[in-house]
Amino acid sequence: MNIQNQLQNFIAYFSGNNTRIEADDFYKFGLKGELKHYRTGQLIVNQGQLAPKIYFLMKGYVRYFSLSEDGKEFTQSFASAPGIAGSTQAMTRQSKSLFSIEVLDDVLCLEFDWQSFFEIMKDEPGFLMAYNSLLENLFIKKEEREYAFVQKTAEQRYLNFLAENSGLRDKLPLKMIASHIGITPIALSRIRKKLK
Repeated sequence: MNIQNQLQNFIAYFSGNNTRIEADDFYKFGLKGELKHYRTGQLIVNQGQLAPKIYFLMKGYVRYFSLSEDGKEFTQSFASAPGIAGSTQAMTRQSKSLFSIEVLDDVLCLEFDWQSFFEIMKDEPGFLMAYNSLLENLFIKKEEREYAFVQKTAEQRYLNFLAENSGLRDKLPLKMIASHIGITPIALSRIRKKLK
């Protein structure tokens, strides 16, 4: 797999409609992502450990999850290619991650050290515009998820999950989906039975 092409795909995803960032800019500033392969079941981020990297997913998908002190598992979200994964809090504050990121289907990604990446690119207007757009999208998703937990029924949250994750819906164990939408696997089974 050609890393130059993958870098161009990363830049297109990251910058969206912003055409002011080019692959040559990354090379000009010495930004070279490391091409990595992670197998199903591996953790690319571990809860309670430093997580200084950002990952551009070119293939595969991951889930964000956390464990409570008593060992209960909570699925927070999913990310699939093409997409970005990492702990914003851990990267920007250079602190320990509040969650783990588990590979659910073999991942091929470009991996960047966030601090180096940001230090080099922070003075580039095109990068800042792209970063701002990315953060806006993350905040919108967060707001929509919070709204769903307060205002929507479990059935509505399940239907929204199916609509927003059509590529993942048949690949994920029901217990992960149930955890993600805030219900038990038994409650999800009842909803699925009702919808048939």
